Amino acid sequence: MIKAEELQQYFPFNAIKLKFYPLILREFEFFDMSKGEQLYTINRRAENTKYLTKGIIKVVNDKGREKIIKSTSLSSKYPIGDANKSNTLDATVASSSATGFQINSTFLDHFKVWCDVHDKAPADSPLRGHDSYEWVVGLLKCQSVQMLPQGNVGELFEELETRTVKAGEEVIAEGDPGDFCYIIADGEAEVFQCVAEGEQKVADLHKGHMFGEAALVSSEPRNASVRMKTDGLLMKLARQKFTRLVKAHVVRWITAQAAIDKITRGAVLLDVRETEEFERQGIRGSLNIPVNQIRKQIKRLDLSKEIITCSNLGSRCASAAFTLTTLGYDVYVLQGGINNLIRTLNI
Repeated sequence: MIKAEELQQYFPFNAIKLKFYPLILREFEFFDMSKGEQLYTINRRAENTKYLTKGIIKVVNDKGREKIIKSTSLSSKYPIGDANKSNTLDATVASSSATGFQINSTFLDHFKVWCDVHDKAPADSPLRGHDSYEWVVGLLKCQSVQMLPQGNVGELFEELETRTVKAGEEVIAEGDPGDFCYIIADGEAEVFQCVAEGEQKVADLHKGHMFGEAALVSSEPRNASVRMKTDGLLMKLARQKFTRLVKAHVVRWITAQAAIDKITRGAVLLDVRETEEFERQGIRGSLNIPVNQIRKQIKRLDLSKEIITCSNLGSRCASAAFTLTTLGYDVYVLQGGINNLIRTLNI
């Protein structure tokens, strides 16, 4: 473990305000390695920024230059390596053992952006005065936000507005058009969908959860209702700003020919139309999960495989792709719909 006063000695944590340290400390993972074990390997990209707390590490970069990092030296207060450089060096334990800590590199980069935006925000900014900033961590760990450039992350925070809500208040209603997406800064909410019997709860939402983005991606009516379970505080982002800052970087379109190439190599073609549509005109070997059933049937999908979403209209497959991306899947969206793919297959 490492204490807050010790963390102040490490870069870039020394530039982060002490009040945010509890949030950072929860994101650390600690390692204990033996002589000869590798922290980084040339040509193999890692996701974490690593720091040494005890022992000796030998680093050799892709140019053959060697460096020794000792836990007793000033160099140990800087990262051994990070995701941007991890594939350009070998880092091997040179002592009998070595201990240290690591943190997701993208999260750390984006958290630094948050700290800078918060520090520069005026006293009356919606970003100031929160009892807890756990929502910031939840938002930054969201897969869609992790995909954003740092500049977009900063602007995303700058564009957020607040909305105070009460227990039982309906924030969004199924069937309504989408105008905002929301992040829970404080409180809890529940997600409901209409079924034949009336209404069914499908999810619980807590601090840091983003919701309401599906309608902004698809430009279709809300596919669920969200009501507050407790009093709370929401951060909200308008449709146009969401489209520019988030959607454009998360929804990745792919041509029919490129999709065929990926499917040949093992990618899954996911048809997100309604079952009746799929049965009338579906592609053999594809998987059918209607867009509003994605979360309910998520276990049918293999997290290790690329997914290509398709439908008649781009709005539905874009919405499905966005949802799956936020759940950690590697997703592309088919351009031109099912008919375009069929035409390409028949060429």
